[in-house]
Amino acid sequence: MKQSVDPCLGREWELHQLHSLLSYAESQNCTKTIYIYGITGSGKTHLLNHFIDCVKSAGKRNLAFSQPHNCPAHKLKFSIFNFIKQLLQIESTATDMVITKKVNLVASSSLSYLRTLQLLGFSLSKNQRNTLAKQTLQQMNKIDQQIAYDLIDYAVHKRIALITIDDVHHLTYTQIQFLRLFIEIEYAQPILFILIAQPKDLLTSPPDWLSLAHTMPLKQLSLDAQTRLAKHCLAKKGFAIAKYQTEVKVAIERAAGNPAFLQQLLLTPDYQSFQSTKLQQFIDNTLADMPVELTELFQYAALQGFHFSASQLTQFTHKKHIHAPLCLAQKMLSSGLVVRESDHYSFSHPLIWEGIKNHQPLLIKNSVK
Repeated sequence: MKQSVDPCLGREWELHQLHSLLSYAESQNCTKTIYIYGITGSGKTHLLNHFIDCVKSAGKRNLAFSQPHNCPAHKLKFSIFNFIKQLLQIESTATDMVITKKVNLVASSSLSYLRTLQLLGFSLSKNQRNTLAKQTLQQMNKIDQQIAYDLIDYAVHKRIALITIDDVHHLTYTQIQFLRLFIEIEYAQPILFILIAQPKDLLTSPPDWLSLAHTMPLKQLSLDAQTRLAKHCLAKKGFAIAKYQTEVKVAIERAAGNPAFLQQLLLTPDYQSFQSTKLQQFIDNTLADMPVELTELFQYAALQGFHFSASQLTQFTHKKHIHAPLCLAQKMLSSGLVVRESDHYSFSHPLIWEGIKNHQPLLIKNSVK
């Protein structure tokens, strides 16, 4: 028997909102979109999985997509090709003949039929390619919009109530442009879309195409919620809660409202330093994948403190003779590790700041005074 996911301790209000908006979409017969965002560890995916579990328990069908690099077994890998196939309920073993028949059944025009086959990677004939090539950009947009309507209509026919996409910040520009077709217009069909993202890359801030979405930032957990989560975490591991009161207090203080960081700290074997090896590995891997000058900028900023100013970044870029300092600063913001306030920058979490300071080797500790 499938075990349900852990309770959403501290996210009860957000969970209630998800249920309310699903009910609204069903009662008003319209598509709705929820955009959930927050830094790494804030509990986005856990909240989503819990809601999906509730929806499935209620006998409703869903499609849950994630990104290829981090796709769990219970979710589908997101690509335009796979998104269309899943909405059309096409099996992975389906032959080309079966697929073309299904597309022909669902497509509302010959042009949308050809365009759907093109998006599915079919080799079109020269005449078919010429037919699509003759369409203006505006006409192609209308065709793609019609495809979105046809796909949603068929998904509802197959009783799909919920479509979720995790890690949207990893989508490519082309994938986002396709996804916009389903999000920018509220169709007269009862489907709830949920998009999950970190504020990074193309989604450093909520984009205009999500203007109709119900935005849901995941903020820090309250002290009460963190205490309940800590007790639940220890009890689940079979630890005597009374023996770990000091550790719980320290972990809550250092986690600063981040549920994943809290659980990592509680389960760390090193109660003297109270550092999360898992988080440090995440920071190390993230910085290792960056250009050297960006990594050095992060480490320099971390040495300035949790908060740092634009003038301090300018000091670094001048010293290092960076040719495009504004571009480098924008890459820093796009990483999701740093946020910009009105007059200064801050790291997205104290433990993120700490992890960057602890990143080895600290190549520039004495290079910029």
